[in-house]
Amino acid sequence: MIITDIVETNIGSAKKKTAYKVYIDYDYAFLLYKQDIKAYQIEIGSEINSELYDKIIEETVYRRAKQKSLAILKHMDRTERELYKKLKDAYYTDIITSRTIEYLKGYNYIDDRRYASNYIRIKKNTMSKLSIKTKLIQKGINKEILEKIIAIEYDVDDYNTDPEILAINKAIHKKHYDIKDLSWDEKQKLIASLYRKGFDLDKINSCLK
Repeated sequence: MIITDIVETNIGSAKKKTAYKVYIDYDYAFLLYKQDIKAYQIEIGSEINSELYDKIIEETVYRRAKQKSLAILKHMDRTERELYKKLKDAYYTDIITSRTIEYLKGYNYIDDRRYASNYIRIKKNTMSKLSIKTKLIQKGINKEILEKIIAIEYDVDDYNTDPEILAINKAIHKKHYDIKDLSWDEKQKLIASLYRKGFDLDKINSCLK
């Protein structure tokens, strides 16, 4: 294996940190910092044996991928797709990214089912079911799994209260204190606004009666 190129690149916050993309046999291999380049004696045209390659991957690249992931998750829970993108944006290869994801899943650091359930519980009283579903699909939650979670989270509670009805009422009272004072035109505009947010039309009309 021959190191065929070393490309300087800026990463991190506001792209202020300098790193180097290392290419082996013309294929991108990994990202290293200046101290790594020096420590591993990385130079264009030099040969890199499998022992050194594995050492760089395990002791530097893969270790940093795990550290970066844990730092991200410390501040906010993420879906598998979101974390995958974060790692790819940081120039980790598909292999390293996939290994890191599997490591995190093994320790339950990321769990798309848990993420979806928590997201729905937080948002269901202020957002429409359709909007929540769209957001979670964009975040990479599997549609089949999502349908099952939605069915559970939107199950009517002991007080027979539909979360979406609560969300509609909150949206209405956020703009108007008394719907009885609304003119026909104002009511139509409010219906249209709520419908655009993904709320069910029958439920909207029910709340406005």
